[in-house]
Amino acid sequence: MTDYANRSAYVKSPWQFRLRDNPVTAPAPGQLLVEVKACGVCGTDQHIADRTADDWQPFGHEVAGVVKAVGDGVTRFKAGDRVALDSSVPCGQCETCAPPPNGRARPDLCPNPLNYWLSATMGFGQLILTPHQLAVAIPDSLPFDVASLVEPLGVCIDLVQVAQIGPGDHVLVIGPGPLGLGAIFLAKQAGAAHIYTAGRSTSKARMNAALALGTDTFIAIDQQPLTRYDFGKRKPDKILITAQPDSIPDALQVVALGGIVSYIGVAWNDTRHVTFDADTLHFNKLSIRPSHAWPGTHAAESVRWLSTAPALGENLISHRFGLEEIERAMLTARDDRAHVVKPVVMPS
Repeated sequence: MTDYANRSAYVKSPWQFRLRDNPVTAPAPGQLLVEVKACGVCGTDQHIADRTADDWQPFGHEVAGVVKAVGDGVTRFKAGDRVALDSSVPCGQCETCAPPPNGRARPDLCPNPLNYWLSATMGFGQLILTPHQLAVAIPDSLPFDVASLVEPLGVCIDLVQVAQIGPGDHVLVIGPGPLGLGAIFLAKQAGAAHIYTAGRSTSKARMNAALALGTDTFIAIDQQPLTRYDFGKRKPDKILITAQPDSIPDALQVVALGGIVSYIGVAWNDTRHVTFDADTLHFNKLSIRPSHAWPGTHAAESVRWLSTAPALGENLISHRFGLEEIERAMLTARDDRAHVVKPVVMPS
């Protein structure tokens, strides 16, 4: 079986990085071998670098590139095709995925999604092996760095859909990171009449991106607590949280009667334990709805938005690095909050 030369970035906690030669075998049946052209730096990557990589491991999961080889049985793609990868997709075979009368027709709840997590190749490398079902075709007009946003934008799509944002809604987004910024754009496209964004005034680049993507009002929570902000006669109907879950109690205090609070933020620490007044939730007819886009089901829609809305790539990607600059890319994402929105690593 042919081996392909490959170089990958490895991480070990806390915040240690190195490059290693990592030869890759030819794709197995049902797999694609993809030459990585771009991979975005995600908050999950930072979490791995900070505390969960007990030993050296490859990482990165927001991938766009070119198909280098296909395994037996793959007919959807051929060598040379431009693709982006979702990080997981429904298996399509189980009872949860199957249509009635024998199944639930809920592929979004698939308990056994296909994915490439914890495999020998990941996104911060020259090559990655993946089940072919994770790939989606991208047009020639879509740059690879922008195409690497397909996976995280799918997370944003899920968040906005869970909140059921529609025409005329007043929306508050808590946390203007890349996911919050994508959600701002999508909320605007869904017809939101007014969008508030709550973040820190020190995050200048993200504040400016929020305003460019559709925010009407930026609330600097380092200068004024969110619970003391005067929303006037109309409180937010829908609140989208991409910050840690301990933002939920404050959101419940400022959401409108009958409002929906949707959140994607993951704590990874004790802030996952939150306390709120259940009577307020009951009498105000509020809903708390977690969004968890695993498995991914929105890649095709992400490609459509990224292909037709250049403002997304222009405002979300702030830095580009080569693979040999992986440490700099990761530390920039961690430390340069005034200027960073989203770094992208481009191995080629």
